[in-house]
Amino acid sequence: MSVEVRLEQSKFKDKNGAGKWYARTVSTGVATTDDLADAIQENTSFSRGDVRGLVIALVDEISYRLRQGETVALEGLGRFHLTVESEPVDNPDDFDIKKHIKNVKCRFVPTSTRNARTGKKEQTLANGARVEWAEPDLDDDDDW
Repeated sequence: MSVEVRLEQSKFKDKNGAGKWYARTVSTGVATTDDLADAIQENTSFSRGDVRGLVIALVDEISYRLRQGETVALEGLGRFHLTVESEPVDNPDDFDIKKHIKNVKCRFVPTSTRNARTGKKEQTLANGARVEWAEPDLDDDDDW
């Protein structure tokens, strides 16, 4: 299976790429915790319930550690950390956490390695991915 792409025209008006066409990935479905548990069960000695329980416990622990202010690094997967969205103020003394913090978000940065020849970072999870055209979506009103 490959990563499927379609062309999509930029709708931004004020950017350099306004109106130009870009490749966008198309999701071919969603793999749920149960799907992953089934697949892992097939390739290990763990039961489906063991895997599902472990994934749920991992998510709970990651969430707890993030709320404690820690960055969570999972080797081969990536790093999770919390960020905040805030409104700017002119004077630091005017900043009020309850008033100016608008949202807390979790960010994920995938594990990557640097290619020795090109110097570019390559995301480990994307290594070996092939790209191909997606079949046109007949329900889509976009003109190709």
